[in-house]
Parts: sequence; structure tokens; C-alpha cells
Amino acid sequence: MSAVLTLLSLLPFLLLIYLANVSERSQDARPILYLSLAVINGLILAAGVFAIVAAAVLTDETLSGAAQTPLAVQQLRAARLDLGGLALVIGALLALAALLPPVRRLAARLLPMQADSPVHATALSLTATALGLNLFQMLALTPALFALVEDPQQRQQLSSPSYLDVLAFPLLAFTLAALLGVGLGVRRSHAEVLARLGVKPLTLPHLGLALISTAALIGLAIATEQLWRMLDPQGLERVGSLSKALLGNFSGFSGALAIGTAAAIGEETFFRGAYQPRMGIVITSLLFASFHVQYGITPATLLILAMSLILGVLRARTSLSVCVLVHFLYNFTTVLLAS
Repeated sequence: MSAVLTLLSLLPFLLLIYLANVSERSQDARPILYLSLAVINGLILAAGVFAIVAAAVLTDETLSGAAQTPLAVQQLRAARLDLGGLALVIGALLALAALLPPVRRLAARLLPMQADSPVHATALSLTATALGLNLFQMLALTPALFALVEDPQQRQQLSSPSYLDVLAFPLLAFTLAALLGVGLGVRRSHAEVLARLGVKPLTLPHLGLALISTAALIGLAIATEQLWRMLDPQGLERVGSLSKALLGNFSGFSGALAIGTAAAIGEETFFRGAYQPRMGIVITSLLFASFHVQYGITPATLLILAMSLILGVLRARTSLSVCVLVHFLYNFTTVLLAS
């Protein structure tokens, strides 16, 4: 059921991406596209303001009266609705600003995008939207989740995501967004889509480069964990406990295969295949890292950012196929090592 809800929640954004591609060929569709983007971000802006106001009025007395259990009170106290709401407000405002022609022209000077392209304008606007939503999750939802996991009784009741959930997100959601984004069936044929995404046969030199890159990333991950253990062992243990509670089903060979395949194909097809050629390596890496802040800003976040930068360079100099292979081997190996 959660897999279906995930896809349904992403459906408006997928429809916007499709409409943006239609708007490349139809001038009449552009007002509908920009109005839809404005409405969605207007609603997110209102939600951000509501979260800020809620944080201001939720005192200890009102919390005790509104929450049914001590754990619920603790979760509400931990959630930074004020900062999370501010992230939503800033993200929505930036997303709305991205619809303005002068802002798009400025962005086109800094990024490999076209100011008059509805697809590129939509990508720029939804980037700000996604950053705001991801930061809201980190600031407002993640602390409450930590409070839930750290309660021994409640932790036992947490249900880990199923293999169907992983199929829905990231595999299906990101792959659909990528294919729609590059105009499959609207602006490009299947062959043109593969070429635009950067899908190429793996050559022997590229295979060797993928293996070397994977080994380097695994070494970097091990070094990061050891440094984290030295500097903040409690933080590492806390994040590890939350990760185990949320991903307890994904261990061993089958778990490594599922996570490795879903993330490698879905995330690389979207971020390195569709998104990076228009938004550049740096913006792509920041957005990629923002989708991995479910445990807060930690040394692991910096590792993910570094990984994305390396994958971005590989995509620019080789192909999407190399990035998919590196991402798969990295995830597969690290999940196996953690099992």
C-alpha cells in the first residue's frame, strides 16, 4: 500500500514533467504548465507558513493537551517545524522565482540550460521545490523519527519498507521522471532517449575505470565511517540504529541486490542521465545529496556528496552505463559488508 501511495504522491510532479515536454511543441500548453507550477508551489508555501505558525503556538502546555502519549509529545518537541517550515517557504519562493524570465536568463548564464525552454524552466523550478521538501523532511520529520526509534517499545512496531516499496521508489519513480523529462514519446524516439541519457555499451577500459572508481568509493566510505566513529561514536550508533530499524529487511545478498539495482538504475538514470546535462555537476550533486538527508546532516552526507561529484565526472567523461555500474557495485558491496 505504501508503494502505491508513494507513486500517487509523486504523480503531480510526473504530470508536470510530461506537460513541460508537451509545452516545448505547443505554445498553448505553456500557460497551463506555469500556472500549475505556481499553484503547487503556492500550496507548499502556505504549508510552510502553517508549519512556522504551528511551531510558534505549540508550547509545552498545548503539546501536552494535543498529544495523546508522552512519546507523541516528545516527537512534537523534537520536530523543528519552524526551521522545516522556513525551508518550505524558501524553496517555494525560489521555485516561483524560477518561473520569471529574468531569473531563467540569469540561470542560463550559469548553467547549460536554455532560458526559453519550458522543460528547463520546470527542472529549475522543481529543483527548488525538491530542495525545500527534502530539507523539511530532515528538519521536521527526521528528529521525530529518531524519537520514535529510540523508544524501545515503539521501535519494535516499526515496519521496514518492502521490496515493492524499493521498486516504487527509487526505481520506478526516478526512471519515469527521467524518461518523461527527456521527452520519451513526445519529443524523442526510444533511440534518441537512450542517446540523450548517455546509455552506451561498456568498453573494456570503461569497465576497468568503473571497478577502480568503485574500489575508491568503498575505501572512502570505510575511511569516513572510521573517522565518524572516532569523532562522534554516539552519532554513528544513533544513525545506525535508525537505519537498521528502517531498512532491517534489506540485508544479505537479496537485500544488497534489491537496493543496488533500484538505486543504481533509478537514481543514475534521473540524476546523471536526464538532469546533469542541463543543470551541471554541482547542482545535480547538491540535489542528489538532499534526497539522502533522512538521517540528518552527517559525515555520510558528505560522503554521498563526494560520491555524486565523482559519478558526475564519470558521466561527463564516459557514459551513464559506467555510472549505473559503479553505483550498483558500491551499494551492493556496502550493504553486504553491513549485513
